[in-house]
Amino acid sequence: MRALRQALVVATCVAGVLAGTALATSNPWPAAHARLRYTIYKPSQTLGYKLSGFGYQPCPGGKSKASLYATYGTYRGVLGSNTKGFDIFEGSPAICSDHGEFASKGTQTIDGVKAQVGVYCDPSERCPLADGVKKGYILLWRRGATKMQMDGAHITLAQLLKVARSLEPVG
Repeated sequence: MRALRQALVVATCVAGVLAGTALATSNPWPAAHARLRYTIYKPSQTLGYKLSGFGYQPCPGGKSKASLYATYGTYRGVLGSNTKGFDIFEGSPAICSDHGEFASKGTQTIDGVKAQVGVYCDPSERCPLADGVKKGYILLWRRGATKMQMDGAHITLAQLLKVARSLEPVG
């Protein structure tokens, strides 16, 4: 009986550790905060999309150790016609990747800061702001020392701005 009780206690402890590990891997933001030496931001509003990708991009030869990206929904870049959702890129002093070509469409205010708004298309083409739903939107701004970029496709600019305005510091 005593051996059975000890086995149950051990099994319960192991199950608790495994559940905690699974929870930690489903929420990678705290580990990213501990790893990176700049303030990172997590959206409190995700439009119902689940986190589907998360990782680091090394900065070869740069001052940053890495920048961060998080993907929500089925978003796979603006070239994927059947994808829906958004990406967030963050880095300091720079984001360690280059965005594609886009046509600038003015600015929007996010937390008191002007953010550049663009539509992914050849800048020499005439593409109205409304084309961003199909071709993809881009937002670029700085929040303190952190550079921010958000991309989204098959969502409206208002939805992308709603997510951008919901970003909260992690930690």
